[in-house]
Amino acid sequence: MHPLFLLTLGVLLLGAAACESNQQPAEKARDAPTAVAPPRTTQAEAQASGGWHGAVDTTRQAPAGIAVKGKLLEARRWTDEAGENALVVYRTGPAAEKRPEMEGEQFVELFARQYVRPPGGAWRELWRLQDAVRKCPFDMWLGTLPRSTRITDLDADGTTETTLVYKLTCRSDVSPSNLKLVMHEGPTKYALRGYMVVTPDSVPLAQRMPANACCIDTLDRKALANDLLGFAVMGRYENEKEFRAAPPAFLRFARRQWQRWAAQDQYWQLADAENDGVY
Repeated sequence: MHPLFLLTLGVLLLGAAACESNQQPAEKARDAPTAVAPPRTTQAEAQASGGWHGAVDTTRQAPAGIAVKGKLLEARRWTDEAGENALVVYRTGPAAEKRPEMEGEQFVELFARQYVRPPGGAWRELWRLQDAVRKCPFDMWLGTLPRSTRITDLDADGTTETTLVYKLTCRSDVSPSNLKLVMHEGPTKYALRGYMVVTPDSVPLAQRMPANACCIDTLDRKALANDLLGFAVMGRYENEKEFRAAPPAFLRFARRQWQRWAAQDQYWQLADAENDGVY
């Protein structure tokens, strides 16, 4: 396994949040491990899990007056109680790292912005996200997973939630890609961060998914240090701390989305027709 994965795993185990903007304050103390078996899904949540029931425009064009400084990956527009909403996701790069000691290494950056416009008003930014794969001399992949973005109203309060699921890869072996699920309701953010499932053999990826994807920060540190290929963390995320203050439906939804998309790390995948994130 290349050193970059080991470094990433070390950072994750220390509880650091990688590269995202507007992070929530770190907790002062670590809770004891708790059982996290997914509770039952209500009928309303099951109906909402497929998306917002209002009209969503997915023409992949940013609204007039909203700048996109890179390759546009996604553009969506919809209306809720706050007014008209617009989501844009775009990417810049790949580009060479500039420092001499990084010769042969590249980086790529991902940007997401949600804007809201009340009736008769102007667009204002509601939240922003920025992330990157850096110092990479290997194969890179950075982007939202095709068809994974969701606009929902899980708590039925008239304010929609926006959920992005995106993959970060820099590898030359079969170590798992990083995966992040980031949900916003208004400017408030909730996130799960961990690893996807990858397999070099004929075993289906879904069969390698752990029944309980949480939580890496409760696993044995010594065992993790000896797990050179990352099998112990495949399909798992670090913790659920950012969802503590969220409505319970948010975490139930996030768990289901993680289980679905963490098993989509096709190592041999070179490109996707809807969202080419491979270089």
